[in-house]
Amino acid sequence: MAEEDHAGSVAVATPEQPTPSSLGFIGRIMHQRRAQAALRAEQAYATELSACAEEDFSDLDQLEFLQVRGHDNDGRRLVVVVARNYPAKVLKLDRVYRYLITRLDSIVDEPYSIVWFHTQSSYWRNCPSLAWLWRTYERLPSKYRERLHRLYVVHCDLPLWMAASALVPLFSEALWSKVAWISRVEFLWDHLPKKQFAVPDFVAEHDAILEDQPLMDYGVVATKEINNVPGLPTPM
Repeated sequence: MAEEDHAGSVAVATPEQPTPSSLGFIGRIMHQRRAQAALRAEQAYATELSACAEEDFSDLDQLEFLQVRGHDNDGRRLVVVVARNYPAKVLKLDRVYRYLITRLDSIVDEPYSIVWFHTQSSYWRNCPSLAWLWRTYERLPSKYRERLHRLYVVHCDLPLWMAASALVPLFSEALWSKVAWISRVEFLWDHLPKKQFAVPDFVAEHDAILEDQPLMDYGVVATKEINNVPGLPTPM
């Protein structure tokens, strides 16, 4: 029930979260198991992060598929993924995971956003498998999900849409609500500072081609059937 504060205004009551004692016998068991699993995952993450602290990732840095640079319009750090630079068929996924956590662990201590440039890339050549994405989602601490403000996916293609739709039942609605599908670079500037954030040249060039020939690939992605995939937001 809402209550009045000292100034006479009405304060909106927030719904109470269920406590273990209110969940019932089965609920308490499930709550305990989830808590234990989360604790084990946190411990495993801390152990692996410590173990790979001295590992040399200079070769992966040179590929520049993962970059931390700039801020969004509200000052959140930006993690930039350039999918075209990620050779999925060559890299060892366990090493990619270690690289990921060493580069991002301190970044996700604060709210952050991700910009994923899918321009001129292929889901089959430049993206990890769905199984790896799910395992990584399970292995990463909750701070990666909770402090993610927005994931901007630029120039999505049909295979990536299909892969994303396959993951819809596995991820929470709250996580999916953070995904923004960006069909044109100009729409990024509603969220990022245009003068401070540099878009790769090939992305800008591809964007210009789409302006002249939108059916080249944008028209395929923006079909009515794809836009109506349950659980996925429509392209911006």
